Amino acid sequence: MKIEIAYGAALKVGDPPLQEDELKRTLAQEIAAGFKQLQVLREEGEVGFIDLPYQDLSSILQLVDQLKKDPPEWLVVVGIGGSSLGLEAALQALHPFLPSDGPKLRILDNVDPEKTAAVLREVDLSKAVVNVVSKSGGTAESMANFLVVFKALSERVGEYEAKKEVVFTTDPQKGTLRELANEHGFKALPVPPNVGGRFSVLSPVALFPLAFVGASVRELLDGARWMAELCEEKAGIENPALLLAGLHLSLCKKGKNIAVMMPYLTRLEGFSRWFCQLWAESLGKEGRGQTPLAAMGANDQHSLIQLFNDGPKDKMVTFLRVENPEEDVEIPGLFSGKETLGYLGGKSLHSLLLNEQIGTAAALAKSGVPSITISLERLNSFTLGALFMLYEITTAVCGLAMGINPFDQPGVEQGKRFTYALMQRQGFEREMEEVKRWHLAGNASLRLKEE
Repeated sequence: MKIEIAYGAALKVGDPPLQEDELKRTLAQEIAAGFKQLQVLREEGEVGFIDLPYQDLSSILQLVDQLKKDPPEWLVVVGIGGSSLGLEAALQALHPFLPSDGPKLRILDNVDPEKTAAVLREVDLSKAVVNVVSKSGGTAESMANFLVVFKALSERVGEYEAKKEVVFTTDPQKGTLRELANEHGFKALPVPPNVGGRFSVLSPVALFPLAFVGASVRELLDGARWMAELCEEKAGIENPALLLAGLHLSLCKKGKNIAVMMPYLTRLEGFSRWFCQLWAESLGKEGRGQTPLAAMGANDQHSLIQLFNDGPKDKMVTFLRVENPEEDVEIPGLFSGKETLGYLGGKSLHSLLLNEQIGTAAALAKSGVPSITISLERLNSFTLGALFMLYEITTAVCGLAMGINPFDQPGVEQGKRFTYALMQRQGFEREMEEVKRWHLAGNASLRLKEE
């Protein structure tokens, strides 16, 4: 299974352009130091995401088999951020390989009451399993949706039976969900303590629901293991994660402060959203970072590409393309006398899509916008696992090379604390005073009213 990273369009493009010797210096200095630091953190047990491909899947698969003895029709996953984005990306990417007669899956991530109410109307909870995902066990959005769903489930089947149909994915020792599991007998799967939420897609966070709906989680881990070992063995430009980290860091130094992820296959749209969380939450610290932006080919050639080509030259673009789709459609040779139709006949939709990607990359280069193209021979469980691991290592190395901690999220925690205060959670009275000081809504506003 082949993956190719073409980076020629990231060199000698732009003003000032990135030169190959500059890239090599960055790889030999900052990136090499960042990778060495990551290896030390892994050896010391501080960072565990690279070890996830080697985990024992038996507890996950046994629980799936146990819960599917009386086949459920639904799986409702409650989680947000790192507890849902990776799962959503994997479900979308692996859709052609999932059994059509398997359980239907719904994800409750946001606390949008209209969405939660709609899911509760759609799902027959008497034929559902509920998976609540929160490593800390205290995420406000997930806990709120859990309480709503568990009450509705208990009203349908009774509280005793409801507890049998709920699975927590949480910290192995601490947190509210772990306490509830110990006190009330809820089933629970562990999230390794040294794996943060946005790096947890290859843990039970996504593996349990993926296995539940019939995805090949073993192949997913096989691909991730292949990539992890490749990155361990290779050095410099031959190491795909170091190459990507070096390109991002070098181009960021040249003012490319926005990193666009643009897949040319709809099944990878969710991956670009997953990348955005991983990149933003890991690297956006201490006044530094590179803003991620998800785009979609060829759709956004008719919207965002105008800005990329003709707007501020502060962007770099990574294209994702798949050489062999699971299906293709031939374009009929109808109305061949029309110039705008005739040239399409006999070609395929996929050939048009890939040629649009090439044309877009060429247009960006002409406009001075550097780009990288990552080509997958196929998109399946193996290559998706490899892609997840590739970008997790890339992100970690890039952050460490920048001299920041890519594994914390202080900018997220402050907003959480203010929310706890506004919801009158005990112990957050001081934060309530800060909210009053910093929240300026109402001091200046425009109000519109129909007369």
